[in-house]
Amino acid sequence: MKLSLIHILIFSAFLLLYNSGKWGVLETSEARYAEISREMLVDKDFIHPSLLEIHHYHKPPITYYITALGFKMFGVNAFGARFFLQIAILIQLILIYKISLLLFSDKSLSLTAVLIYFSLPLILISSRNLTTDDYLNTFVLASVYFWLTYKIKGHKPLMLYLFYFFLGLIFETKGPVGLIFPLFFIVCYKLIYKEKTENKIHQFFGFMLFFTISIAWYIALIIDKPELWNYFINHQLKDRMVSNAFHRSKPFWYYFILVPLLAFPWFIILMAKLKTKFSKIINERKITLVLYTNILAILVLFSILKTKLIFYVMPMFGLMAILTAKMLVETSQNSLNIYNKILIGLGSLFLILILVINVIGLEYHFDFIQAIVLTFLAIIVYVLISKYQSGYLKTATLSYLLGAVLLLCGNGVLAHNEDLLNSTKPVTEFIDFNLPDIENILVYDYLMPSVKFNSDKTVITLNDGHNTAQRETQFETDVFWKDHLLDLKTETGIQKTDSLLQRKSVLISRKKEKLPDFLKKEFKSEFNN
Repeated sequence: MKLSLIHILIFSAFLLLYNSGKWGVLETSEARYAEISREMLVDKDFIHPSLLEIHHYHKPPITYYITALGFKMFGVNAFGARFFLQIAILIQLILIYKISLLLFSDKSLSLTAVLIYFSLPLILISSRNLTTDDYLNTFVLASVYFWLTYKIKGHKPLMLYLFYFFLGLIFETKGPVGLIFPLFFIVCYKLIYKEKTENKIHQFFGFMLFFTISIAWYIALIIDKPELWNYFINHQLKDRMVSNAFHRSKPFWYYFILVPLLAFPWFIILMAKLKTKFSKIINERKITLVLYTNILAILVLFSILKTKLIFYVMPMFGLMAILTAKMLVETSQNSLNIYNKILIGLGSLFLILILVINVIGLEYHFDFIQAIVLTFLAIIVYVLISKYQSGYLKTATLSYLLGAVLLLCGNGVLAHNEDLLNSTKPVTEFIDFNLPDIENILVYDYLMPSVKFNSDKTVITLNDGHNTAQRETQFETDVFWKDHLLDLKTETGIQKTDSLLQRKSVLISRKKEKLPDFLKKEFKSEFNN
């Protein structure tokens, strides 16, 4: 059977959508984006995002719009929140194929890039975690594709306008930081190929299209609240890059450790190939050098920045998959056989680990029958791969199989361990079914948007100093938010909390939190009564 892009897309769609709504939205990021999108849909306010009744201007609105559309189509639930993440991954697979085909004019190489891309753990994780990053990655790949099409296929103006259009969507998804990825690629391409910057009328109008899309939401906000200008520049942009204002500071080496682990074994192989073929890659000054330069430059730049999360460099992984495919095409059969053994070993080790977890009964759970079925399916698929695929396509297909096993097993772990993985759905379901008279849910010293997402009861955050409970209220024009955020450092906050606990309210907190004495007293009094 000859493998095609359609086959890969159909099978990938099944893997991505299967059970993707089986578990509730997880704290903190996914629940935050889901709840903001829900409130946006309910309030029909698509300019001023809010989170638990307080305005939240941390990110541009594209992710909220897409998620709200998912809720409109499938209801306010976890599947609706994650549906378009799966569509985004499928679009990324198409774009990886198209970009590879533009660069190397080789369909087998392009399919290899797609298969490798789907196997990358970070890409699979992004399909299970609602944030801006999956959509940003899609728009980055689209912008690179249309720019390359414009350059390689004869400078068609439509391709240039589509490039600038997606640059605008990047800006409205992540802000100016997201532009680093396509612009770095273009700069590397032009420097290595020694191309001059064009001064054409379409470039000007394309830039104006980008500029208009980029500033539309910001202008709408600043007209209404001029003080937001300083907030965006100094707090959201500068502080994210050079300070630890958002408690995401990591050491310089953070990406140099995590990226190889999340792209194993491909990143290690790429670096080994770079070492052995360094002179040839430098002297040829072709697209291989562009890809290597771009990947390493992004790694260094984001390592220098203060704020770090692994998803921040995810757009780099598409280029890594394409470069890996190029390297595999040039790899000897002996080396491919070694890679095949590594992939089979990783898959076998993972399946054995799942089975052992079930046998010895650790805290985490997994459906034992599902583990057995997955093991047999993996063996059957491996036999088919060995029969119908050969060379580097066999290696890439084995990599895809490993990704499929990881995704399906990940679904099982997430679905059976909600209470251990920052989902409040089991708690809110217990309250709804067993405490029907409860009107208020009080959350102690932590922002838990998933509680409100999962329940129609009033949710009140008790701020006792944790950074997540410190809300930005400087843009509120009324005092309604004060009923939903109580400061336990003040006597008024303590009195209001005490009053609520005397009425139809329930208190929830994280296991690691140590409750203050006055709350312990309330529990003791309630127990004695």
